[in-house]
Amino acid sequence: MSLFLDGTFAFGLHQDLVLEAGLSPGMDLDEATSASLLARDQVRQAIAASLNLLAYRPRAEGEIRSRLRQRGFPDGAIEETIDKLREWRYVDDQDFAERWIENRRERRPRSARMIAMELRGKGVDPGTVSEAVDGAGIDERADALRLATERWARLGELDEAVRVRRLTGFLSRRGYGFDVIRDVLKALDSDTAGDMIP
Repeated sequence: MSLFLDGTFAFGLHQDLVLEAGLSPGMDLDEATSASLLARDQVRQAIAASLNLLAYRPRAEGEIRSRLRQRGFPDGAIEETIDKLREWRYVDDQDFAERWIENRRERRPRSARMIAMELRGKGVDPGTVSEAVDGAGIDERADALRLATERWARLGELDEAVRVRRLTGFLSRRGYGFDVIRDVLKALDSDTAGDMIP
C-alpha cells in the first residue's frame, strides 16, 4: 500500500504491516514509527526473497546472506531474516553440508578436499565443514575407482599413454591426489598405467 505523508507519497508498505500497525488515513506518523515500519518491511521482503531462493534448492546461510546483500538489503534485515529462517528450520548449515556431501558422493564424486572447498564457497562455516567431511567417512579410493572405471571404458579406443593421461587429468580435476590416482590406475589392471604416474 502507498503511504502519503502531508499529501506526498512517502513509501510503499505491505498490506499486512499496514493492518498490523493499525494505520489509517489521517493518522500522525513520526519519523521513528516510519523508520520502524520501513525496517519491518525490509525484513519481510528479505524473508520473501530467501524463501524464493530456498524453493529451488536448499541453501547455506552464507549463500543466502550473500544473495540478500547483492539485492541491497541492509545487514540488520539480513540477520533478522537468517534468525527467522533458522527458527523455522529452513536453514541448517550442518544438515546442508551433510546433504551436499551425500549428493556429491552419489552423483558427482569429488575428493574430500574439493568437497570442503565447495562447502566453504557456499558460505558454510569452516568448523561445520570439517565436522561434516570428517563424519561422512569419505572413501576417496573407492569413489575415484568408481569414476575411473566408467571413464576408462569410454577411453578404450585410445592409446594406453593417452588413456592414462586423460584419466589422470579427469581425476585430478575432481581433487584426487596422485597417490589415489596411482592406486586407481593399478586397480584398473593397466600394464603401464601405474608406471606412468610419478
